[in-house]
Order: sequence, then C-alpha cells, then structure tokens
Amino acid sequence: MEPNKQEPTQPSQPPQETQTSSPSGGAPGVRLVLVRAVALGLVIVIAITGLVWLVSIPLLSHGQGSAIAALTPSVTQPESPGTTQQVSSTGAATVTVEQVPKNSEVYVTIQPKDMGGRVTVRFDGGPGKAMVKQIDVRLTRQDGSVDTGSMGTQTEFPEVTLMGSKGTDRIEVFARFLSGKTYRITDEPVFYRPGF
Repeated sequence: MEPNKQEPTQPSQPPQETQTSSPSGGAPGVRLVLVRAVALGLVIVIAITGLVWLVSIPLLSHGQGSAIAALTPSVTQPESPGTTQQVSSTGAATVTVEQVPKNSEVYVTIQPKDMGGRVTVRFDGGPGKAMVKQIDVRLTRQDGSVDTGSMGTQTEFPEVTLMGSKGTDRIEVFARFLSGKTYRITDEPVFYRPGF
C-alpha cells in the first residue's frame, strides 16, 4: 500500500468581486446632485434679489413710484396711424394725441418746482412757432385737483406758472395751431425736491 500522497495545495484565492462602481468611487451621481443643488441655489438667490429690488425701488424714491403709476393715463387702441385716445388721470376728458407734423414742431421747458411747489412752463419756439396760436398748460396735482393756464406764443418771453403740490404732479402741454388742430406736446410727471 502506498502511503497517501497528498498533492500540494495552492493557497486558495478569494473569489473576485465584480466592481460596479466607477473608478472615482460613485462621483458622477454625487456630482449630479451637487450641480442641481448649486443651480437651485442660484435660482433662489436671483429670485430673492429681484424681489428685494422690486420692493426697494419705491421705498428709495419715497413712494414716488406709486404716484407715477397713478398719473399715467390709460391708453386705448389707436383710431388711425399716429393717433391715440387717452383718458386724463381725473377720467374727465378724452384727449386725442397726435404727432406734430414735421417742420411744425414747437418746444417748451418745464422748470423744476420751486420751494412752494410752483411749476413754470416756458415756450421755447421751434420750426412751427409762427403756426401756433397759443400754448395751454394743465397741471394735475397728486390729489387729482387741476390748475390750468395759457400763454401766447408771439410775446417776448412766453411762460406760465401754475401752483403744484409738494408731491408728484402731472404736467400736460398743448399747442393750439392756427389751423385749429391741437397737439399734446408734453405729458410728464413733475417731482418736488425740497431744497431747490
């Protein structure tokens, strides 16, 4: 009988595991989550910044933003090219606004309010000076009350001064031509600035 011969055994190797993760240890999934979190954070920061800006602008202008919105007339559809109907801020009158024909333009200067809130409008002439009969000015105060005035255009220093408020008012200037047509040449807010 032969002695039991044992065959040399080799050390057993552990079974190899299949690697399912990427060489960077699962980083693509983490990166995707981080990119989404950063993008969401940026969107939130932009939204908050926009909201702060929208809220702070009227506060910084001491409430003048809401006054300007209240003075803006409502506009309806045009009747014909170059013509629109606008209702005044008081809702009392409808005014046709047309662009002054070329080479018939006239100009005015609206001076800043004085300490008492008065507004002076000066006629500065222009190519259509000889065609204009008079300039009418309407000042609508912040409380809705109205003051009006007129000036002839053929005088030496044509101007009109109206009593405004110590708030934001609206000034409209109309040019009445010899042909009978009237054009609104200015419609803008006038602000009160203490110290001027």
